[in-house]
Amino acid sequence: MRRTGPWRRTAGGLAAVALLAAGSPAASADTAGDGTVSLATATAGDRGRSVTVTLITGDIVDARVGRDGRVLSAAPRTNGANDHAAAVWQDGESVHVFPQGVEQLVDAGLVDAALFDIGRLVADGYDDAHSDAVPVVVEYAGGRTPRGIAVGTEVTARLESLGGAGLTVAKTRAADAWQDLAPTAGRSRSATGVTKIWLDAKVEGTAVSGLGTPTVPLTGAGAAHRAGLDGSGVKVAVLDTGVDADHPDLAGRLLETKSFVGGQDTEDRTGHGTHTASTVAGTGAASDGTYAGMAPKAGLLIGKVLGDDGSGTLSGIVDGMEWAVERGAQVVSMSLGSSGSSSCSGPGVEAVERLSDRALFVVAAGNASLRGTVSTPGCAPSALTVGAVDREDDTASFSSRGPSVDGVSAKPDIASQGVGVVAARSGGRDGQAYQKMSGTSMATPHVAGGAALLLQQNPELTPALLKATLTSSAKATDVPVLEQGAGPMDVARAVTQPVVGAPAPLLGDFAYPQAGLAPVEKQVTLTNLGDSDVRLDLAVDDVRGDDGDRVNGFARPARTSVTVPAGGTADVPLRIDPSVHLAAGQYGTLTGRLVGTARGGVRVVVPFGVHMEAPSADLTVKGLDRHGEPAVSPSTFQVFDDHRDTAARYTLGYPEAGSTTIRVPLGTYALGGVVMTRDEPGNIGSVDSVSQLYRPQVTVSGDTTVTLDARDAERISWDTDRPGQANGFALGVGFGLDDARQLKAGYLTAVPSYVKAVYAQPVRRDDRLTFLASARLTAPLARLTTAGGRTLDSLPVQKATEFDGRGSAEVVHIGKGTDANFAAHELKGRIALVDAGTGGGNAYTWEKAAAQAGAVGVLAASPDTEGRFQLIGSEGVPLATITWDDSLAIQAESAQGAPTVSWSGTATTRSPYVYNLAYSAHGSVVPGKKRVHDSRLARTDTRYHVQSSADTTYWSDVQVGLPGMPAVWAGGTTLPVHAPQRRTEFFTPSDDGGGPTWTTLMRRDLGPYGGTAYDGPRAAEKGRTTAEWYKSPYGPVLNTYDRALMTRDGDRLSWVIAPVGDAGGHDSTLARNDFGTRQLLVNGEPQIPVSGMYTLPQDPAEVTFRQQWRRLASAADRTGLAYGTEWTFRTGPEDQGTQRLLIPVLDVPSDLRNARPAAEETLIGLSAVADGAARPVDLDDVRLEYAYGDQTTVDAVTDWHPARVVRAGGRWQAHLPADAPAGTFAHLRVTLADGHGAEVSQTVIRAYELR
Repeated sequence: MRRTGPWRRTAGGLAAVALLAAGSPAASADTAGDGTVSLATATAGDRGRSVTVTLITGDIVDARVGRDGRVLSAAPRTNGANDHAAAVWQDGESVHVFPQGVEQLVDAGLVDAALFDIGRLVADGYDDAHSDAVPVVVEYAGGRTPRGIAVGTEVTARLESLGGAGLTVAKTRAADAWQDLAPTAGRSRSATGVTKIWLDAKVEGTAVSGLGTPTVPLTGAGAAHRAGLDGSGVKVAVLDTGVDADHPDLAGRLLETKSFVGGQDTEDRTGHGTHTASTVAGTGAASDGTYAGMAPKAGLLIGKVLGDDGSGTLSGIVDGMEWAVERGAQVVSMSLGSSGSSSCSGPGVEAVERLSDRALFVVAAGNASLRGTVSTPGCAPSALTVGAVDREDDTASFSSRGPSVDGVSAKPDIASQGVGVVAARSGGRDGQAYQKMSGTSMATPHVAGGAALLLQQNPELTPALLKATLTSSAKATDVPVLEQGAGPMDVARAVTQPVVGAPAPLLGDFAYPQAGLAPVEKQVTLTNLGDSDVRLDLAVDDVRGDDGDRVNGFARPARTSVTVPAGGTADVPLRIDPSVHLAAGQYGTLTGRLVGTARGGVRVVVPFGVHMEAPSADLTVKGLDRHGEPAVSPSTFQVFDDHRDTAARYTLGYPEAGSTTIRVPLGTYALGGVVMTRDEPGNIGSVDSVSQLYRPQVTVSGDTTVTLDARDAERISWDTDRPGQANGFALGVGFGLDDARQLKAGYLTAVPSYVKAVYAQPVRRDDRLTFLASARLTAPLARLTTAGGRTLDSLPVQKATEFDGRGSAEVVHIGKGTDANFAAHELKGRIALVDAGTGGGNAYTWEKAAAQAGAVGVLAASPDTEGRFQLIGSEGVPLATITWDDSLAIQAESAQGAPTVSWSGTATTRSPYVYNLAYSAHGSVVPGKKRVHDSRLARTDTRYHVQSSADTTYWSDVQVGLPGMPAVWAGGTTLPVHAPQRRTEFFTPSDDGGGPTWTTLMRRDLGPYGGTAYDGPRAAEKGRTTAEWYKSPYGPVLNTYDRALMTRDGDRLSWVIAPVGDAGGHDSTLARNDFGTRQLLVNGEPQIPVSGMYTLPQDPAEVTFRQQWRRLASAADRTGLAYGTEWTFRTGPEDQGTQRLLIPVLDVPSDLRNARPAAEETLIGLSAVADGAARPVDLDDVRLEYAYGDQTTVDAVTDWHPARVVRAGGRWQAHLPADAPAGTFAHLRVTLADGHGAEVSQTVIRAYELR
């Protein structure tokens, strides 16, 4: 297979959603009038937090996101149904998580990689706390919408121009929906006719925020106005944030308005849309015409496609584009763009191309300021893409430079005024009717308005000719095409100059090598819209290489002049010599301007671009598994190039088994590879092993073939003091460090428990390399053997009960696992051997039927599956799968009598210990057996509490990270933990900051809304510590990942406070049936957060911050049901940085069921911790009150009693008498103060149960 996959700089990261204009951000829609905010509200102040993201595949990712939006850790959660290998790909600041099988669909262009970009999903508000669905745009085969849609999906928009639709995929049904939606690499469509899937990504406006001089006169519009042109009779659609329909400047200009943002009207609450609309067609009524728009009598169609937060979805934008064209818009102004695109493709681009024969789409270039950042939809070839200039026609510093993000096409097409533009202010009247804003958002409506003037003059202009008229009449400039396209717009010339020529953003594309290629002629067509022939003298101006330096001899007109006949066209042959010598930096997109001049000041300009492939060759990567056979998906490889600062990843062996060919620039690379080897040759069975390969130096001086052979790798394993069996691994490499000591790129594989071994290729020395291998080891699982001595190749059924301890039982083969077959056999005290397959039930029904029949276990084998396989079930009777060969062997033993199976081992849920081990290396890799001793590890004695009298199962994961590397699971399978339980857990120590850091995660269930509790990341130190999980009482806790709870920056106050934490100090995300609020008061007055932050006065002030949380009571949740906390502290301008919030610590001597004997006095330790304090805070005022009852909310408890509080040896202790009956609950209310102005009062409901 041959590919030219995307190469991009690893330093480029994701851009967070930006404010549209400084000083005018929108308050959250979930904020009440008194400033009370839901704990689930999406706010920028919560950046630096724990998030859960359900992917479109149904896989769930747990991540930590920094305050700057950078993904600190991300790893897929096992939920039983999808216990498979998954990859974490870090490329600069972006982090993708690819579940098994997805990468080949992404590489084939069938599925959008953004659907797996964790930072992008979180920035767009698609994490589970803020969205219960994944929004996508799909394209159907043949453009025909099928009669049925995928399960769990809902249509949000019919997108006729795409032959597709906008859908939402319910996260609770995502796994099922994916089966219906996903195209497959081997066929052109999915079961529901879907051929492509994109993330319905958020798109933002492109503004950067005494009034200045008007900018309309700088465009040459005055000449058009003096000629009687004002846009009359022309319809211009403005797709933006809505409009202030009552603004004086827009009176009589609005023809129709419509919102494409769910649940929002067309009112403009950001000011962006009103500003752009008035730049097109504002009358200037509030300024006596001073700030009138370009075409003050054009009719406006207002489509609200960006919401009150300044962002919108792709499907809403495409829907708005289609609506605008259907309503007769001749020009569509779109001051918006996507900041996360890495290719010029997707629904927005396709819609522009398909609709551009009916309207001209004028689109902002963007505000990324850097080269190669003209993104979607402005990169569309048919779009009139607009860069920004200042009043001197210099390129604005923020304006995105070309080429387009595909790295090939010359964009933008034109430039216009975009700095300090004054236009209507939404909600502004009288002296506040206008505001000044900057951005390519502001430049775009200038050009759209200029187009309206031209259409009034010549209504017969097609969209293509209209675009050509504007670009070919641009002002003369020596600024590169990749900054300003043709140049700054000049309406005065456009309305008078008859000859036009369309820009040619990609006039030619020449593959390497170009030496020896003959010159070619490319035709540029000029059109004469006038009634007289025009003779033009021709020249090529300002040819520049990709690096901006001038290039000689590359392009010239094949003739020196041309006559363009009246009302006709003339082709100008542009002679391109691709054999011209280029410096290394000049390869890429070469640009220039074809200029035709004539008497009378006529100047026709046609910007053009030509792509010259840099010296390149084919790199073929072949993969072999440990059987020596061609590697198959999901094997992958990665190409690292630190000289050009690039990285890319590819599927290995798709679609041709074992071989992938890509095109790369000549040079030296490092190659990483992950090769999966299955149980048997011929790609049979489950993945048996995973091999990490690495070639530090691959020189590509011509077409090159490299073989990554898993047999070159050696096994990595761990030998521990206690018997251990691996329950999943992690394996990966990182490449290079940037100036901030962050990895430039990395590829990490989470390897599930059914994989038996991991391997790594030895590496002697490469200082750019970081290597990681980790594993979680438990007491050995039950080993199943037959009476004949055969050891069964078994796998526990996910989420089901495992065989535990020692035992044996007769095995009865019942055939298919139907209820009838279970009932037809005597199974009491026996093991049922089931033939798994169609019509034979499933693991859920088998467990139920086996329990009714009194069976002690179920073994399942599939006649349709070679090798091992996995199933998902439920707790009850032990279930395991075995191979079909194992099943036949058991049946064969029945000839000698009733077959029996014995088992000996420990179920994962009850393992008394767990080893969390990592081997990390910088610069070299030495595989082999790693001997570790308990005494040299970090040991944690852990207690797992429950909130009722019933036992339960928690789910445990551990993330391991290295400096500069995003954390990944230490094992690729989530481990169940029986509770209540005590367990010893060991960790590889962190070796003075150079070794691994660890994060432990606990969940009450595996669904997306089970809530995740965290501990870490933290360095593990040799020695012995303790940990308590899910111990009551619950309340706020310090963040376990070194992030201050509340921070002051200037006059802005932000917070990062988890909704709830346990008494062990573990911060947790919200779970199903959790509710809560926050409120802040300054000097007693409620404050409303804006963009997640509060504004503080300049003088010192008293701040009160309140947070409440509650959980609905249930059989599983009898304790730890609610808390209410109120902090009070003083802060002034001098108190920058971390604010002093006291966190109460209530040490209740409860058992593992969060209960205490009612007949005993209760002694409760009282203390407080705070950010930046190395030890508990010194307190000078400590009070505790208590109450008893079965209340479940803070407000319901009223009968409080003071407890006796004493201080002894520097410690505070409260004494609660034994004066409550058994069967009730204790509620606590504590007040703490430190004598320095910091105080906290906290009420906890059902802190413990009395028995």
